[in-house]
Amino acid sequence: MNKKAFFQHITHFISEKISSLQVDIADLQKGIAEDSKSSAGDKFETSREMAQQELGKLSTQLNEQQRMRSLIANQSVDKATQVQLGALVQTNKGLFLIGIPIGNSSFEGKEVIGIGLGAPLGQLLLHKKKADSISFNNQQFTIEEIY
Repeated sequence: MNKKAFFQHITHFISEKISSLQVDIADLQKGIAEDSKSSAGDKFETSREMAQQELGKLSTQLNEQQRMRSLIANQSVDKATQVQLGALVQTNKGLFLIGIPIGNSSFEGKEVIGIGLGAPLGQLLLHKKKADSISFNNQQFTIEEIY
């Protein structure tokens, strides 16, 4: 697995999400500003509150995507000898990106699952080496390769 190419792929994907969220936030802010010029009363207040809540959700999502992009940018593309933050870990049960919770992503015909360091599986894999095994959810995971 080409780790550098994978990180570039993920960075591009996250950057597209960030751009989309920024457009959505700008549109929502424009809508809020226009509503405040033309509306009054309880209906206006309810509509404005709902828009503010949506704006808060979008801002949280934007911050999380920016945090993940930053995490990826700060990762080494060198091959690791043990599981650590930013490692790609091939197990008998799948390929995992450790410490960057991107969810599922396809790359070069393989499914990669991004899991956070706080996730139970991430905790169990951390600091393990090639050929080490762990048990999780009544399943045995054996590390086949670490990138």
